[in-house]
Amino acid sequence: MSEVEKTIKKTNVGLKELLIQLQELTNLTFSGSLQITIGNHPNWSLWLRLGRLSWSDGGTNSKERWQRHLGLFVHDLTDSKLKEIGSTDNINDRCSILVQLLNQGLLERQQLTELTLSITHEVLFDLIQSSHINGNCLSYEIIPDDLSNKHTWILPMIEVIPTLKQSLKTWQQWQNQGLVGCSPNLFPVIKQRELISKENLSDTQLSLISLIDGTENVRSLALKTGLDMVSVMLFLLPLAKLKAIAFSKVSSHHKIGVCHLGADNKPKTLIACVDDSPGVCRALEKIISTQGFGFVGIQEPLKAIPSFLKNKPDLIFLDLVMPITNGYELCTQLRKTPSLKDVPVVILTGKDGLVDRMRAKMVGANDFLSKPVKVAEFMKVLNKHLTQSSQKEST
Repeated sequence: MSEVEKTIKKTNVGLKELLIQLQELTNLTFSGSLQITIGNHPNWSLWLRLGRLSWSDGGTNSKERWQRHLGLFVHDLTDSKLKEIGSTDNINDRCSILVQLLNQGLLERQQLTELTLSITHEVLFDLIQSSHINGNCLSYEIIPDDLSNKHTWILPMIEVIPTLKQSLKTWQQWQNQGLVGCSPNLFPVIKQRELISKENLSDTQLSLISLIDGTENVRSLALKTGLDMVSVMLFLLPLAKLKAIAFSKVSSHHKIGVCHLGADNKPKTLIACVDDSPGVCRALEKIISTQGFGFVGIQEPLKAIPSFLKNKPDLIFLDLVMPITNGYELCTQLRKTPSLKDVPVVILTGKDGLVDRMRAKMVGANDFLSKPVKVAEFMKVLNKHLTQSSQKEST
């Protein structure tokens, strides 16, 4: 039973005292909330259940963080539904939404745990950085048995100390690179593309540049390229010094991708997916559409070639196991079709054996991606092949 029975308030304390207090609440198997105020920033909220974290929120980028994680972990939501549920600012409503998604089967328990852990890492990192910038002075309030957010009792419980240590480690790496005053919540925007020399850049760095459109913050760019956010920021800062890019505190409200439309009103970049699973097609469509690219999903493989001849995709994701014809056979047909033989093909499959990879290469596939598809790995493959196609066209 927790020994904290009444509200405790502390003002003008340091971060170290707060972290010690958090550890004590863990040892006391405390249930309730820890409300933190730092300078003029919005309050930070940590909900604990039996000494473990059940939900974390707050800071200046709370809404962006919420929407980004929904889009990342809840794949089967339509864009309109995602926009609708992602618009809430109420923390209680957010927890309620997660419970509903869990009950509806749109979010698995493991995904919910990963989402909660990811958000907690971000909240703790931002809290630590905010405290440092504001002279290591904060106030906090401990509210026991806070039942105002009953839905947090259904959410996963995160171990406090390992999670806190990981956030402190990330902050130490950030600090060691002289990035104390740089927020990973900033949105880079390209101002003068001609100042960016691409000669000595890696494929990953080229992919990173291709994603910069003012709608992705540093954290999101790190996730989609597979880089850590320290590496992303260290790559971007010299470009900012050259005035090739600038940083904004808020996201652009439009995607540069809408400018991919040509005079005939068709997307210049079109991504196709052939998979008999509606869920896979919807998940890929959501990722691809957020990048501003056109998408065509085909669930009947026999309709693939006629559709490709009509729409001319720039990249094709092809399921390996399908009824009537499989991915190998369809890829072989693509390579025998003159107007489609050079289109990059990425095989999608739950299998990930060496034999499958060799066979995929023999029939002319360019790459191989395991299912279930992870966003970061998918973005790496997507940008890799679009970048290579772009380079071929320019030579």
